[in-house]
Amino acid sequence: MDLSTEPLSQLDRSMVEEFIGIRGYASSTVGVGGVIKEKPDDFKTWEILMNGSDARKIYEEWRGYRAGYGDLTLCVLRKIGVDTIRASSIISRVLGVKPKVIGFCGIKDKMSISWQFITTPRGVMSPDGLKIDEIVDVKPIEDTGSKLTSRLLLKNVFEIRIRHARIDVDEVKRCVEELKARGVPNFYGHQRFGITRPITAIVGKLIMENRLEEAVKAFLSAYSPLEGEENRLARMNLRKSWDLEDSLKTFPKGLRYEREIMKYLVEKPGDYAGALRTLPMRLRRLMVESVAALAFNKALSRILAGGKLMEPEIGDYVIPLGLGGRPDQDRCVQVRSENLETVKRLLRMKRLVIALPVPGYLSNIPRSWKGEMLREALEELGIELNTFRVRSLPETSTRGTLRPITIPRWDIQILSHSEDELLLKLSLPPGSYATIILREIMKSPDPLAYIGKVPDNLEELR
Repeated sequence: MDLSTEPLSQLDRSMVEEFIGIRGYASSTVGVGGVIKEKPDDFKTWEILMNGSDARKIYEEWRGYRAGYGDLTLCVLRKIGVDTIRASSIISRVLGVKPKVIGFCGIKDKMSISWQFITTPRGVMSPDGLKIDEIVDVKPIEDTGSKLTSRLLLKNVFEIRIRHARIDVDEVKRCVEELKARGVPNFYGHQRFGITRPITAIVGKLIMENRLEEAVKAFLSAYSPLEGEENRLARMNLRKSWDLEDSLKTFPKGLRYEREIMKYLVEKPGDYAGALRTLPMRLRRLMVESVAALAFNKALSRILAGGKLMEPEIGDYVIPLGLGGRPDQDRCVQVRSENLETVKRLLRMKRLVIALPVPGYLSNIPRSWKGEMLREALEELGIELNTFRVRSLPETSTRGTLRPITIPRWDIQILSHSEDELLLKLSLPPGSYATIILREIMKSPDPLAYIGKVPDNLEELR
């Protein structure tokens, strides 16, 4: 696969999923079509921690801040129309602290109303909280000694409305039954890469190859036909002239990260490492991790096509499932001839899940057919494991991890429905994407339907 900016400039809607490594479905139903995220209220998501704390409930029933012990303050954040990285940057700027000191369990989507827990340094948050327009609202709960990490997150809960669909409830139920029996491929979702401009893996690969000037130029000026006209034209003009100072006068205000990089380079021409470091740390790492996620998706598409999604083989890795279906990566087991039958039995009991490396410089790729699919994906991308150790931007290096190839222990309910709308409640373990299950139910030929874009040919798709 050509991970360069040229294919991006020719991207059309039919190519998006192939571009991010997603191919095929686990279910055989026709799909209800439709659109999600047409309005922020259509996609609600909130966190539940291992101790049972429910972010939405605590926010809605907030009774004030309780002082206590510890260097941090645990808060609940409600955000609308911004992703978690952007929200944490806004909060840190208002509080006068660095973004890296804002702790959170995971990144929540921009196109949603979401409730999640965050931690801030003790003493910087007013007991009355912090509200910035309708975008960000933070309620302090109590002091704590523990910074939030993904290990403290039990599950994410979603309420999602599908609009403009052809609702057949029996068809939806059949789809869910098939997915429960066959497994849901645990793809990294569309928003991990960007749908209208899937640039993260392109920039990430350039960073891994220590081509920082090209990485910066791609981030600023690589354009996609699917993004908004104002953004696309601004990038195209910058690409032609590469006059940063002049382009800043007209570059869209909404492209905040791009503008920060441009301002930096006007002041310090040629310092491309410094320019990239104007981006939040989590975003810099996300770019390199997107390359690993793309390799995983490509391998998983091959595994799905080969019918091996739920079939363990000698050499595969399996992981036990803990509370709420959380995979316990510290207890990884390799399948051998002497434990194969036990593994099969525990997989049927939903106590184990097959896993595959999300590659990094310390990854051990299994000596199995599934491992070979990952090797082929890395070869297609022109990636070797040692390149995930990044010399020019060391903080973006990734060691690798293991990821279940199916979504473990998920649950779904139909809350209400009409002829053309469906309201669902869904719960997923951390790291899995609601849009991947919705993709199976909807089977939209237009992936922009997953970000609220109503297709021009809606009647044909219904």
